[in-house]
Amino acid sequence: MSTTTSRPAQRYGSSSRGGTTGGKVVAVIAVLLVTAILVVSARALLERFNRPVTAEFISQERIDDSTGRLWIDVDRKDPSQPAYCIVTAVDYSHAEVGRREVILPAGGEKHERLAVELPVREPLVSGRIYGCSDKLPFYMDPDSSFYGAR
Repeated sequence: MSTTTSRPAQRYGSSSRGGTTGGKVVAVIAVLLVTAILVVSARALLERFNRPVTAEFISQERIDDSTGRLWIDVDRKDPSQPAYCIVTAVDYSHAEVGRREVILPAGGEKHERLAVELPVREPLVSGRIYGCSDKLPFYMDPDSSFYGAR
């Protein structure tokens, strides 16, 4: 007589080695989920590295109590197209104390260092690049009637 006892099938299920239909469904769903995550990640990386305009904050300087200056480096893939960046000034608690949109007209170099003066509510401690784009909003477009009203 063997020392191992057979497991009751009613209590533990059958001992067949083939997977159940439920297990196969879970495996297919898991593979589809991993594939979707990989596709979304790859797409996000491609968008990040194919940006037409990027900027980097370099330094800041205080001009007076209500004005600060941020130095930024801007890289454009196609300098023949106009672009813009939004820069922000922040205080010690990282709260935004000033903001400005910087228009980069068509022409110029692929890599430029710009000094951006902006009004601030409190003394600035640092700066940030909020974002850049080559798709100018209607109010920045030199061909629109709104631009001439400034």
